Amino acid sequence: MIREGKALLDIETAPLISSKLEVFYNPHMRLNRDISLLIMSTLGDSIKVADLLGATGVRLIRALKELENVKIVVYNDSKPQAVQKFMEFLKLNHLDSERVEIYSEDAVIFARRLRDLDYLDLDPFGSPVPFLESFLFPVKRHGVLAVTATDTSALSGTHPKACIRKYASKPLLEAEFYHEIGLRILIKKVVEEGAKHEYAFKPIFSYSYRHHMRVFFRKDLGAKRVDELLSRIGYLLYCSFCLYREGVNLESIRSVCPHCGERLHVAGPMWLGELYDRELVEDLWINRGKVELAPETVKLLRTIREESSINSLGFYTVDRIAKAFYIHQMPPMDKFIKLFEGVRTHFSPQGFRTPLSHREFLERLCKL
Repeated sequence: MIREGKALLDIETAPLISSKLEVFYNPHMRLNRDISLLIMSTLGDSIKVADLLGATGVRLIRALKELENVKIVVYNDSKPQAVQKFMEFLKLNHLDSERVEIYSEDAVIFARRLRDLDYLDLDPFGSPVPFLESFLFPVKRHGVLAVTATDTSALSGTHPKACIRKYASKPLLEAEFYHEIGLRILIKKVVEEGAKHEYAFKPIFSYSYRHHMRVFFRKDLGAKRVDELLSRIGYLLYCSFCLYREGVNLESIRSVCPHCGERLHVAGPMWLGELYDRELVEDLWINRGKVELAPETVKLLRTIREESSINSLGFYTVDRIAKAFYIHQMPPMDKFIKLFEGVRTHFSPQGFRTPLSHREFLERLCKL
């Protein structure tokens, strides 16, 4: 018997997670589900939420048991075995079936018929791209779409051809913040898919954890709102010698670093805007007691609360600075943060964000 939050599951954990498994419980995605519930808790009263790739349905069971504002949940999974397991778990958790809609259909086709959801989860095994366009329609205005990508090797640059093929963007493994680049490419993809239908999907909370990336988008309507989001898509220029980085539009791409004269790497297109809605981040932190959170979830939220105070494209890491500038004895992280007016980032234990320009960063680095 497994307990996650207030949900009970009579199921074994799989030693090796695979898409070939009929129904499995992945304990490493607890954090993913924790934050889902926290986001749901901010969406007002009597909300309707859905998970169309439901699997065990633990996300929805927890929503029914832990959140007072969830009125109806919609569960779907194309595998009959998964649906049967979910129905067993509903009984095990003594949940009212009148608050649950259960389907067993192809998620892409089913999503085209579904409407008026306050919250929709897209949490596939692998890339969300095959599902993405269909999942845009069910979310009501001001509702939230949550998108997970577990194909992090493509988004982060280990397999760049796969990233270009799926996301129409070039990643950059050479940069120390390659996971952030992958996250920004994922955001770009969702924004562009929404733009086709004049849906403005704005990222409000983003993170990268273990082997998945996750972004929550708030939906709005209208060409002007879409155009504003599209204006924040561009390219990253990066120098692996002096660590210079800059976000630019297509017309401003250049090949030579303005600081050291070395050749620049170019990545993108990608989202260049904020990764967080700071007001939402604060609400999540204040209301964290509404959900039974794992310790690692609280730790992530605490770091992101600090990190979201600085909106920067990328971050620096202590080990990359040491390598790039041949510094053999590095001071502690706290000294770096103080010197560069920085904050820690959840992407890397050695990373920090700074509001300083790269020129100011280089000038202060000389003071070490």
